[in-house]
Amino acid sequence: MQSKVLIVLIPLIVVAQACCCCTALGGPQPPYPITPSDEAVQRLEERMDSLDVAADGSFSLTVTEEEMTSLLVQMMEKQEQTPPISQPQVHFRNGRVEVYAKVPLVESFELPGMVAFTVAVVDQQASVTIEEIALGPLPVPDVVTEALTDMINETFAESTQTESNTIITGVEIGDKEMTFFGKVLD
Repeated sequence: MQSKVLIVLIPLIVVAQACCCCTALGGPQPPYPITPSDEAVQRLEERMDSLDVAADGSFSLTVTEEEMTSLLVQMMEKQEQTPPISQPQVHFRNGRVEVYAKVPLVESFELPGMVAFTVAVVDQQASVTIEEIALGPLPVPDVVTEALTDMINETFAESTQTESNTIITGVEIGDKEMTFFGKVLD
């Protein structure tokens, strides 16, 4: 009798453990941890405030993974609504931006997720191309990738339509850093 009860209980315990620990279900994991900090955001803001602009108006700004991760966390904390992700980490590698995060599905259950994209500048407008989306062990349909690409590009277009006297002329994604090239307009 006890062995029959154990046969039923063991699979239930395994399923319960899997639900409590999303890594048991599989999914994308960051290659290494990045710890966000207010100091990283402050370093970035100081560099932005003291940009070295050449005589022709050109400039460059390099952002590290820690700074971008910290900036994203800070922006999420300021949102009125609960963000759709938690524990984000931004990695620059393989010529692309990889954003890892936990994605809550239902109460007390979240899956690891990752969105990888490239950034290019076309006609003085930053453009994103999503190359990969992963959510736990689940496949993500191409239709979702295309819709997300469109949404991000629309957001970029809207955010850059402000009255700014700068344009982005290029973006380079290197190992652990991303550099923006731009020009200050007269």
